[in-house]
Amino acid sequence: MLITVDCGTTNMRCRLYDGRNMIYETKRKAGVRNTAFDGTADFLRVSLKGCIEDILRDNSLCEKDVEIIIASGTLASDVGIYRETSHAVCPAGVDDSVRQARLVKMEDITDIPIFFIPGVKTLPDKGETDEERRIELADSMSGEECEIYGIIESLGIKEDFICVLPGSYLKSMEVSADGRIESIKTGMCGEFIAAMSEHTMLKKSLPAPVLKEINAEKLIFGFEYCKTHGVSPTLIKTRNAILHLGMSQNDAANFFVGAILYDDVLISARLCKNGKPVVVGGSDPLRSVFAILLSHVGVGNIIKLDSETSRLAPNFGAMQVYKRFLELNK
Repeated sequence: MLITVDCGTTNMRCRLYDGRNMIYETKRKAGVRNTAFDGTADFLRVSLKGCIEDILRDNSLCEKDVEIIIASGTLASDVGIYRETSHAVCPAGVDDSVRQARLVKMEDITDIPIFFIPGVKTLPDKGETDEERRIELADSMSGEECEIYGIIESLGIKEDFICVLPGSYLKSMEVSADGRIESIKTGMCGEFIAAMSEHTMLKKSLPAPVLKEINAEKLIFGFEYCKTHGVSPTLIKTRNAILHLGMSQNDAANFFVGAILYDDVLISARLCKNGKPVVVGGSDPLRSVFAILLSHVGVGNIIKLDSETSRLAPNFGAMQVYKRFLELNK
């Protein structure tokens, strides 16, 4: 048996597998935003320890029954619990992730070995002197690379494609036919939505969670209004539309989301060219929102993942990396 840990900005998801059959899962509201707020990764360590204890107790297992814990995502990062490795440099595929992965023991958390998979990054050429270009080319992600590997396996993709993964952060990527990630574009996406809806006057106007029911017409209306008037003036219209025009909370929320995602949708759309398939993953409602808005701006050949493929792809990709690690270290 093995345990997978997929930790991101906001959530930590731990699942118990017997082979490729998932038999248990648990989730905690713990991610690297806690490290950013607290200045320490202690909460992540406690949360991981708690998740492992839950899995063992609820399945009548002891630590010796579990071969490995495979950790993808942000735990192996500068704000995670393991900081002794660095991201693979794009273009990067499974073998590149293997080279950066580390098998370690953390006895204060568990006696089960932990296999940490760091993310991937893009860097400007060493000779690049244009500052705008240098900033443009410096990007990274933690965990989405395993999601890519899992998506390729699940869908059997054998051609160049674009992958758009909205979540706490947006990652839009170009992926080659041989399964290597070639470029990354990042947007703040869910974090931006949360910050504006929970920490401004808009909190009084918007529902929680913000988007309970998708209204494509109002999503597109907010998107187009933002294109003309800009993000900040558009967002305050959310409150005014409810207060003075009688717009429903749900319609206003769709208007708000369509506007706040304007730039994230555009950076994704710019990658979608030459008829390449565009795989849209992540969790709903953002997965469906991006499919609607990308289609609205003219992106074709969109493949929207089903919920189960999207949910388990990061685990299957992480298992690929671990399997390849074992093959290379016989």
